[in-house]
Amino acid sequence: MTARGGGAFTHVLREVGSGLAVPLPARVLILRELAYDLEALSERFVAEGLPMDEARRRASEALVPDAGALHALERVHAPLYERFTAHITPERLKVGERWALVLATSTVLLMGGVALLQADLLDEASPFLWPVLAQGALLLAAMLAKAFQLWIKRDHAVPWRGLNAILALACTTVLTGFVGLNLDLYRLASTLESSPELASTLTPVWLVRDAALSAASLMIALTGVMGWFILRRWLAVAEGDQREVLGIDNTTHKLGRKDDV
Repeated sequence: MTARGGGAFTHVLREVGSGLAVPLPARVLILRELAYDLEALSERFVAEGLPMDEARRRASEALVPDAGALHALERVHAPLYERFTAHITPERLKVGERWALVLATSTVLLMGGVALLQADLLDEASPFLWPVLAQGALLLAAMLAKAFQLWIKRDHAVPWRGLNAILALACTTVLTGFVGLNLDLYRLASTLESSPELASTLTPVWLVRDAALSAASLMIALTGVMGWFILRRWLAVAEGDQREVLGIDNTTHKLGRKDDV
């Protein structure tokens, strides 16, 4: 059962939605069901002979949840993660989440480092590879933290915060790689200009070293952009559904929303 927003109960639905602290998908489902029930009950009252305004008023009185009912709905739709961690104090939970993020990021980085070592790409690494890998670590941590917030913890109070940081890190990573490639090439050219006999020795080393730098920066940046796109698309769809059921114009919403870094 679904119902579109923008009808006679739009104001009521917006009030209920503003007081309902549940994840976005659950909020949309509750509001759609409420809109459908309000319309159905109003039509029933009208069929019984009541004027439309009176029918809508009675339907609202009968079906719109009060503060206690909203609180009960929040408990029913509480994320599974919140239920499992309800016995942990907020301070300890925050510390545990941070350590879990550090552990997950470190594990992925360790696996990537082992792969680079096995491929002998760190023996003659460009000095710019290390800042690229450091930015990759920050990017990975930012994506894991955002995914955890949206899909595990299901905290949608400020859903857009942090997305711009992911995109910015992806851009700075590929920029760092590009700058490193050009500086390494300039240094190689300067060396060969004064000592052209070293070309057969230095050129293969430069090719391998900067190929690794280029591949690392591009792969990290593409992974970041893909993660940013997936997270942003999921939020856009979820909030689009909410705007639809609340009868909010998409253009106005986009102009009024700020993507917090």
